[in-house]
Amino acid sequence: MQTYFEATPQQKQLAAIGRDMQDYSEDYGKHHGLKDVTDDGLRTLNHMSHVGYLLTHYGAPFGTKESSFNDADRKLIVDWMNKTVDIERK
Repeated sequence: MQTYFEATPQQKQLAAIGRDMQDYSEDYGKHHGLKDVTDDGLRTLNHMSHVGYLLTHYGAPFGTKESSFNDADRKLIVDWMNKTVDIERK
């Protein structure tokens, strides 16, 4: 029996996706270097960290809800899942 504070399997899956997004954003410079990344590319990496954080708290008491995500956030999640996120470089 699930308690009120226990995460559902779907919430756990969203949290895992969020952690993956955060890890990718954090480790991008280590693996690819940041020398040629444009300002828009850095914005994308920062946005990934932010959306990843929101996903890790989705459905938790006092956490994020569906209304916490705007269209740009949803597009980034879809792009991440489709492996089409583009980090702009010079």
